[in-house]
Amino acid sequence: MGDDFPVQRCVNLDQALEAPREGDWGYTIARGDIAWIAAQGFDTVRLPVRFHAYWDDGLDPAILARVDEVIGWAMEDGLQVILDLHHFEPLMDDPSTYGPTFQAIWTVLSDHYAGYDDALIFELLNEPSKELDTAGAVTLFEAVWPDIRADHPDRWIVIEGGWWSHHNQLPDLPLFDARTALSFHYYGPWEFTHQQATWLDNPPPPASWGSRADWNTLRRDFADAAGRDAPLFLGEFGVTEQTAPDERAEWIGAVRETAETHGIGWCHWGFAGGFKLFDPATQDWVPGMSPALLGQP
Repeated sequence: MGDDFPVQRCVNLDQALEAPREGDWGYTIARGDIAWIAAQGFDTVRLPVRFHAYWDDGLDPAILARVDEVIGWAMEDGLQVILDLHHFEPLMDDPSTYGPTFQAIWTVLSDHYAGYDDALIFELLNEPSKELDTAGAVTLFEAVWPDIRADHPDRWIVIEGGWWSHHNQLPDLPLFDARTALSFHYYGPWEFTHQQATWLDNPPPPASWGSRADWNTLRRDFADAAGRDAPLFLGEFGVTEQTAPDERAEWIGAVRETAETHGIGWCHWGFAGGFKLFDPATQDWVPGMSPALLGQP
């Protein structure tokens, strides 16, 4: 068993730096957004970044400067930051070709963030999938671990397994050291959480959740995840806004409470994107989301 993972209440800064270029998907991270997140009682933001899109025998200094800016805002407001290598789809399709790029990106990031406050957390790779299974992902993690640890002996490092970070992959992830956290994502049942998703070619039709069988499945899934004796982290969970608001809030609240029952910190997907909790038009919570996530009006 490792140390206690310090993240309890987190939100993903989605649809921004994970896009091909920030703003392409309709959201750009603003200073006031970070302040709002801190004021609500969250302790962490997860920052997904499409780093490979800025790679050409090195990382574009502009993306490092922008990431530094967002990290700086968060730390000014007392938030931890999970820096996440996100949407590396070429690696998922062809691990042998793009594995060296993965290693090179982390060599640069490790060097760049040497000496940063330990409130910065590294997440090595979001949702291994397709041709990159858990064993292949672990091989990549093993390749970069010694160099990262040389620069960051006490920094938390988050890893996750294949099948898009499914909880059933947790038993196959190694606990490299006491500052390793094992992450999983939860979007079950997918037909409910992704109903009417506008970005899918064939989105699921409207669906309901909340039966006794639904609750039993949720509890069983989290009990299975919690069976892994390691620091655990629920890195993503969320529901489309096209879902009936009361059922959306019920599912989110149920997942959050179940994670907390098992002592698992969580990170909602997301802030102002397609699963948003924050409405940029009103500069406030989407109705129902504050009670679901924080248990308050």
